[in-house]
Amino acid sequence: MHKEIKSFTGLRALALWGVILYHLYPHKIVGGYLGVVMFFLLSGYLLMSQHLSEKNHAPFKKLAKQYKKLTPPLVFVVAVVVFVAALAFQGEFRDVAASGISAVFGVNNWQQILRGFSYFDLHGKFLPFTHFWALSAQLQFYLIWAVLRQFCGKNRGKLALSLAVTGGISLLLMPVMTPFTQDATRIYYGTDTRYFAFAIGALAGLMGEKGSFKGSQKAKGMPAAVLLGLMLLSFVFFAEGRFLYYGGMALFSLMGAALLLYTAKDDNATAKALSGPVLRYFGTRSYELYLWQYPVMLVFQQAFSHSELSYFAVVLIQMPALFILGEVTYRLFKRPAKKRVLTVSAAALALITLIGTFAFSPKRMAAKEKAEAKKIEAREKEAAKAKEPEPLDDENLSDEIKEINRRWPAVALGEKDVNALAERDGLMIGDSLTEMEAEYIKMLLPKFTIDGKKNRQMVTGKEILESHDLSALAEDAPIVIQLGTNYDFNTKVLDDLIVATGEHPVYLINTVMPDPWEGAVNEKLANAAKASKRVHLIDWYKIAKEEDELFISDHTHPKNLGLYLFPQVVAKGIMPSVKPVKAKPKTEAENSDKATNENKTESNREKKAEE
Repeated sequence: MHKEIKSFTGLRALALWGVILYHLYPHKIVGGYLGVVMFFLLSGYLLMSQHLSEKNHAPFKKLAKQYKKLTPPLVFVVAVVVFVAALAFQGEFRDVAASGISAVFGVNNWQQILRGFSYFDLHGKFLPFTHFWALSAQLQFYLIWAVLRQFCGKNRGKLALSLAVTGGISLLLMPVMTPFTQDATRIYYGTDTRYFAFAIGALAGLMGEKGSFKGSQKAKGMPAAVLLGLMLLSFVFFAEGRFLYYGGMALFSLMGAALLLYTAKDDNATAKALSGPVLRYFGTRSYELYLWQYPVMLVFQQAFSHSELSYFAVVLIQMPALFILGEVTYRLFKRPAKKRVLTVSAAALALITLIGTFAFSPKRMAAKEKAEAKKIEAREKEAAKAKEPEPLDDENLSDEIKEINRRWPAVALGEKDVNALAERDGLMIGDSLTEMEAEYIKMLLPKFTIDGKKNRQMVTGKEILESHDLSALAEDAPIVIQLGTNYDFNTKVLDDLIVATGEHPVYLINTVMPDPWEGAVNEKLANAAKASKRVHLIDWYKIAKEEDELFISDHTHPKNLGLYLFPQVVAKGIMPSVKPVKAKPKTEAENSDKATNENKTESNREKKAEE
C-alpha cells in the first residue's frame, strides 16, 4: 500500500475550491480553472510514485483498476442527474444523456469538441456534465501512462525520456494550434494539448522519489509557502487569455510541480499547514464534490433564475445540498458499510427529489400562475391610483402592444407614440439578445440601425460603435447599448464607450440572466446613468426579472410575448428623445363637422337639464 502524502490531500482540496469558485464566480475567481491543472499534476506525481514502489509490473491491470475505482460514483451521479433532466429539463435531455454516457466511457472532452459545445459559450444552458471533460482527459492520460509503462518496463531512464518527449510535444501543440482556432475550446479540452501537465507531474514524481528531491525538504518551507501563495494568487488573477496558451499554463504547471516536490515529504511548515483537518476533509472528498458541484449549481441557477434573491444567497442555499450529496456519495463508494447503504441511498434519493422538483412541481407552477395574476392586478391598481391618464389611443395597434399595455402600464404605447417612434433614427448595438430581437425592434423603430451578434461583450463595444458612421445620424439620435449579458466588465470600458458616442443621448439596457455577474453588470450600468445627464437606463430587469414565462430555457432570451415586450421596453425607454408627431392641420370641412358636433352636444345637455 502506497503511503499517503497528507500535503497532497490539502492541495487537492485547494484545487477543488479553485474550480468550485471559478464555476460560481467566473468573473471574480478568474483563474480558478487552474485547479484542474493541479489535479493533473497530482495524478502524474502519484502514479509515478506508485509505479516506482510496485513489485508487480502490470500496467493495463492497473488501468482497469483505476477505471473501476472512478466509475461507480460517476455512474451514480450521471444516473441521478439524467433522471432529473428527464423530469425537469426535457428540452436538453438528449444532450445531457449523451454527455453523461460519453463521460462514463471516458470521452466526454472529445464529445463536447465534436458537438461544438464551446467551453466559453455555456450561458444559460443546462449542460450539467460540462466539467467532466477534465475527468475524461485524465482517464485518457491513464491510458497513455499504461502504454508508456508497458513500452518502458522498469527502465526509469527510458520512462523519463518518453515522458519528456510526449510531454514536450503536447507543450508545443498548445501554442502552435492556438492561432488556427477561432474558439479556444479545442485546445482547452484536447487530450493532446493538456497532457503536458500530467507528464510534468510524473517527471516531478520521479525526481521526488528517486531523484535529487528524495531526501528531506524541511528547509524548503519558505519556498513552498511562496509557491503556494503564487498558486492561490493565480486562481484569483490568472484570467483566461492568449498568454495562457502561449506559455502561461506551462509556467503554472512548472510552479505546481515545484510545490509538489517541496511538500511531498510532509516535513516542513507549509506541508503541515496543508495537512489540516478542514483541507483534509475536502481533499478526501474532492472527487465526489467535483462530480456534483456543476449539476447542483445549474439546478439551483435554474430554480432561482427569476427570483430577486441575490446570487450570493442562492450560492449559500446550494452549498448544504452539495456537501450532503458529496458526503452521501463518498460514504456509498469509499466506505461501503452494508448497514448504511439503505439509509444513505434513501437520503440521496430524498435530496435529489427535493432539488429536481423544487422549481418544477405542479403545485409550485400553480402558485406561480396565481402570483402572476396578482402582479397584473397590482399593476392595474397602481395605474388606477395615479392621476387619471389620457385615454390610450391603441385601438389601431397590434394585439401584442395592447396586451403589453394592459399588463405593463409603465411601458404602454399609444398610436401617437408608435407613429413618432417610426420617424426616430438611431443606433442599437448588442449581443445575441439584440440579434434575436432585431426584426421585432424594427417593427417599432424602422429607422434604427440594429447591430447584434452572439457572444459580444462590453469590452468590444467601442470597436463595434466605431464601425458605424455616427455622423449619418441626426444630432439628437439616441444610441442604445445592450451589452453585459456574456460577462462582467471594467467600469472604464463602459466610460470609454460612452465617451465614444459623442453628444448623442445614450440608453443602457440592463440585464436579466441567471449568471453570477448579473448584479455587478446592472450596478455598473445604473451608476453610469446616474453619473451623466446624457446617459439613461432602460430597466429591463425591473420589468422582466420575475416573469419567467417570458423566457426560453436559458432564462435570458425572450419567447412568445417577451419577444414583443423587450422592443417595447426599449421604445418606451427612448421616448424622451422622440419628437411628438405634429398634428395635421384640419380642413374646413373637418372644422365644420367639429362645430356641428359641438352644437349637438350642447343641445343634448340643455334638453337633459330641462328634463
